[in-house]
Amino acid sequence: MEMVEVLCTGDLHLGRHPTRIPDRLDGPSMSPRSVWQDVVREAIDRKVDAVVLTGDVADRENRYFEAYGAFEAGVIDLDDAGIPVVAVAGNHDSEFLPRMIDDIDVDSLHLLGKGGTWERWTLQKGGAAAVHFDGWSFDRPHISSSPMDGYDLPEAPDVPQVGVLHADLNSPRSEYAPVTSSELKDVPVSGWLLGHIHVPGVRIESDPLTLYPGSPQALDPGEQGVHGPWLVSVSSDKIDAEQLPLGTVCYDEIQVDVTDAEDLQAVGSKISTALQKHVQEDLETRKLAAFLPRVRLTGRTPAHTELVEESQTLVEQLATKQGSVNIQIESITVDTHPDIDLEAVADGEGPVSYLADLLIALENGGSDGQYNQAVDEAHEAMQRAHSASAYDLLRREADVGQPRREDAVKAVEQEARVLLDTLLQQKEDQL
Repeated sequence: MEMVEVLCTGDLHLGRHPTRIPDRLDGPSMSPRSVWQDVVREAIDRKVDAVVLTGDVADRENRYFEAYGAFEAGVIDLDDAGIPVVAVAGNHDSEFLPRMIDDIDVDSLHLLGKGGTWERWTLQKGGAAAVHFDGWSFDRPHISSSPMDGYDLPEAPDVPQVGVLHADLNSPRSEYAPVTSSELKDVPVSGWLLGHIHVPGVRIESDPLTLYPGSPQALDPGEQGVHGPWLVSVSSDKIDAEQLPLGTVCYDEIQVDVTDAEDLQAVGSKISTALQKHVQEDLETRKLAAFLPRVRLTGRTPAHTELVEESQTLVEQLATKQGSVNIQIESITVDTHPDIDLEAVADGEGPVSYLADLLIALENGGSDGQYNQAVDEAHEAMQRAHSASAYDLLRREADVGQPRREDAVKAVEQEARVLLDTLLQQKEDQL
């Protein structure tokens, strides 16, 4: 059969906007609406055979009209170019994507699986069936059962089949259409195009290939890495996928070793150099406009205490640029150690020796009762804070997970290091 090329993306969330972008960098080009327009242009320029959308085209019902206008404009441009659009509804747009598609009323726009029932649409090429698209849509915001329980479409041995589904892979307790890898493998398709997870990537490389295209524009710091639609090539014997980096925003996490940096200025220089090198060597910058990294500082440095106290100063002042890409640190985590010989300091009595002992135990994963008690108390306090009603909105919007015990270990270690450094500095000042 002739090769079929499909441009696939998911989780557009038209109506939302990326978070944590400084006002000086923000603008229309950062919006999912703008990236959707780029996706449409890319599809037309490449003359693909179809565009596939894996759910959550729009974000919420109260943003219906904002999403409608942008989506309709793209669909009409694709229709004018003779490119059909295949879509399924996700948990966010389950109640209004069907209505939106009915209102747009373009014959080349196909919603598959309306009402939670599997449905097939066949792409014709050269007067013959080229690819079957088997799709299923959410019919309500929360579904705790697997949509694969109702898959009953017939096998088509002479035509490749591609599954299109908005689902939560290998998360059996999920309320968002949980499916397992084995369920997907049991269906005779060439590949699966999934929605719901915003971080892009191939989840199963073996047959059948299973791809989360992710959101074409990163929407918050949890959606790290390069974003953009995927070019999916389907032939009779295989399916391949290649990401096209059209996203204009990139969040990431960068580790910078600041060992031996004497002061805040030296640390800032190391950070700036590391970030520019990362953008230059590790990122595709074709459309990238803003790089917003979370920076984690490591190593032993005399500037440890100054870093803990003044890290926000670095966040505010270390705006830089690499080529056309603006670099603005989103946050800094200080995971450095003071330049202190803990073994020597621990040999004694009093709070300084106690803190040195505590840090040695934490570094070595010690199980001494008094150190475990410090970590347990910190963990309980972090859990209480996480559960506080004041943070309900933050938990919903940012999907903040429960603090783990290892998070408490890091918090205790950092505070102990700051306190030890402060006590030693006080002793030195008294000499």
